[in-house]
Amino acid sequence: MKIMIVDDESFIRMNFKTFVDWKQHGYYLVGEAANGKEALEKMDELHPDVVFLDIRMPLMDGLEVLRQLRHTKHSCKVIILSSHNEFEYAQEALRLGACDYIHKPNLTQSAVFEALERVRTQVNHQPVGDHLVSLQQNVEKNRNELKTLFLRDLAVGVVRHEWEIEQKTKLYDLKLKQPNVLCIVMLIDQYDKVKERYNKGMEHLLGFSILNILQEVLNRYSELELFLMSPNELVIIKTYSGIRSMNEILEERWGLIRKIEKTLKQFLNIQVSFLISGLHARLLDIPKAYHEAQESAEILFYEDRSNVVVYEPGSIKELNDKASFTLFEQRIRKEMDEKNVSSAISIVHEMFAAIKEKRSLGRHATLEMCVNLHCQIQSHMKEDSGEEDYNGMQEIMSAERLEHLHLLLIQELESLQESYTDAATSTNYKIKRVIDYIHQNYNQDLTLNELAGYVSLNNSYLSRIFKEQTGSMLIPYINGYRVKKSLELLKEGKLKTYEIAEKVGFNSIDNYYISFKKIYGLPPNEYRKTSMGK
Repeated sequence: MKIMIVDDESFIRMNFKTFVDWKQHGYYLVGEAANGKEALEKMDELHPDVVFLDIRMPLMDGLEVLRQLRHTKHSCKVIILSSHNEFEYAQEALRLGACDYIHKPNLTQSAVFEALERVRTQVNHQPVGDHLVSLQQNVEKNRNELKTLFLRDLAVGVVRHEWEIEQKTKLYDLKLKQPNVLCIVMLIDQYDKVKERYNKGMEHLLGFSILNILQEVLNRYSELELFLMSPNELVIIKTYSGIRSMNEILEERWGLIRKIEKTLKQFLNIQVSFLISGLHARLLDIPKAYHEAQESAEILFYEDRSNVVVYEPGSIKELNDKASFTLFEQRIRKEMDEKNVSSAISIVHEMFAAIKEKRSLGRHATLEMCVNLHCQIQSHMKEDSGEEDYNGMQEIMSAERLEHLHLLLIQELESLQESYTDAATSTNYKIKRVIDYIHQNYNQDLTLNELAGYVSLNNSYLSRIFKEQTGSMLIPYINGYRVKKSLELLKEGKLKTYEIAEKVGFNSIDNYYISFKKIYGLPPNEYRKTSMGK
C-alpha cells in the first residue's frame, strides 16, 4: 500500500519517515505535503492508497481536502491526525469520509499500524451492504471481536445515536448503564522495552495477555467494559448508575486502579499509567469522556513518578509557548560551539525546570526541541555513524516523561564533555570493563544498550572509543571472540555445528558461518576437517 503524509509540522513528517521500516511491513512512503493545496496536487501525481492528513494546516486545512476529495476520482483512504483541542474537527472529518483518526499525543508506531490494519481490512472486504449482512449472520461466532469494534467506534465518536447504543447493548450484552459514566485509559509504561520480551512478530500477545488477565480478575466489578484500543492502550468504560455519592465513586475507582496495578505487576511484571476522565451523564457522552482521558496524557508527560492523572476542566493549557524557550536552545548551542559543556549542562537543567514549572510547552514541541539539541550534540561528537545517531533519536522520540528527556540530554552532554577532556585513563578503564564483560558473557545476547549502560556511557560515544582503543567495532569484536571460543568446542568434536553456534551466543547458524569464514577463510565444518583432522 502506498502511503502519503500531509502535515505542516516537519517534526511529524520526519517522525513518520524514520520511526519504522515501512517496506518490511508492506507499505511504501510515496510522498509528503505541508498543506492541503500541495497535498491535492501530489495526490493527482502519486495516487496514494492511504493518506495521513492533519486537520489544521495553512492555505487549505484537512477538512477542505476531504470536501474536495468527495468530488474527485481518488479512492484513497484518509486517516486524520488530530490534536487534543480538535475533537469536534475530528468528528466532522469522520462525517466527511475519513475512515479513522489518530490522536497526535499518542502518535506511535503501534497506533499507526493499528490504523493501517483497520484500513486494510476495509479495503479487502466486500461492499458495505454485503459486509453488514455477513457480520449479522456471524454475530455469535465473532461476538467478542464485534463487541470490541463497537466499543472502539463508540469511544472515538463514530456512534452518534442513542438508539444504536441501546441496540448494541442488547446485542452484545454490554454491562454499561447511566448516569455517572467514566472512561479510564491505561498505557503500558516503557512499552518499547516491555515488548522486547516477546519474539519479533509476537508483540501483539502483550496486549491480549493483559486483556485476558484483567477480564479474569475484574469480573466482580459491575457495569464495566474493558477493551484493547491499540497494543499499548487499553480502555475501561465504567458506570456507576446505582451510586449517588461522589465519595463512593472515588473510593471504588481507586480500588479498581490499585487492583489492576497489583495484578499486572504480579503476573506480567509491567506497570501502567492511568488517564481518567470526568463523570458524564449519558453513554452518548463516552466519546467526550475518552477524549478527556486522552487529553490528560499531556499532564502525565510532566509527572515524575505519579502514574494516575485525573482530568480537570481547564487543566490543559494552550501549549503555544514555544517561542519563549527558543532562547534556551540558542544559549545551549552557543555554549557547545564554544566547548563550554559544563555551562550547556547548567542551561539544560534550567530549561527543563522552566518547562516543568510553566507546563506551556507541549510534549511534541519539547520532543522537537530535544531532537534538535540531540543532533547538535552529535555534530560535536566525532565519527558518529548514522545508525548510532538514529538509535539516540529514537530513544528521545519514544520518551514518555519529561524527566526521561532531561536525563537523556544530560547523559549525551556528559559524554560530549568526557570526549573533550584528556580522560585516557578513565576511558581505558571503561573499555577494559566492557571487554571483561564480553569475555564473561559472550554466550548471552549482548546489545550496545546493555554494554553502554554497564559503564554509564552514551551508546555512540562507547562505539567510537571502543574502536579507537581496540581497532575493532563492537559487534565484530563480540562475534570474533565467540568464534575464538567455538574453536575449543570444534576441537572436542562432541557437538554439531548449530549446537556450537548456539552455545557461544550466536542467534543464528548463518551469522556464525559468516563470522567464522571472515576470520579463518573457511566455514567451521571444513575448518574442522582440514585444520583439526576431524
